[in-house]
Amino acid sequence: MTDDRGYRWKELGARIREARQGAGVTQKQLAGLVGVASNTVWAWEAGRMKPIHEHLIEIAFHCGTGVRELEGRDVVISELRKEAEVSFRDAVDDLPDEDVESIREFIRFVRRQRHRRERGAR
Repeated sequence: MTDDRGYRWKELGARIREARQGAGVTQKQLAGLVGVASNTVWAWEAGRMKPIHEHLIEIAFHCGTGVRELEGRDVVISELRKEAEVSFRDAVDDLPDEDVESIREFIRFVRRQRHRRERGAR
């Protein structure tokens, strides 16, 4: 199978295997818990197939982890933030000081708005 959104199937499979082994569960046991064939669990772990979201929820539950961790979303978000920081630094380097100060003011404004929303949600 191919990945239509840059999804890292082999990495997902490795995280599933790691979670399963950490929980002390065999592929056959996990298959029974999730309600799929043993070869399906093998295919997930080998990066040949991507489990549907409902199966990810079951895997996470039975292995004592979270879907976010299985999907590696925290790692992807971290990588995206690093790329954004580099791009932002490159863009700001060529700006005049008054433009940089305007950007800083905008960032402070956004933070204040977020803080107000968070306070209002409590």
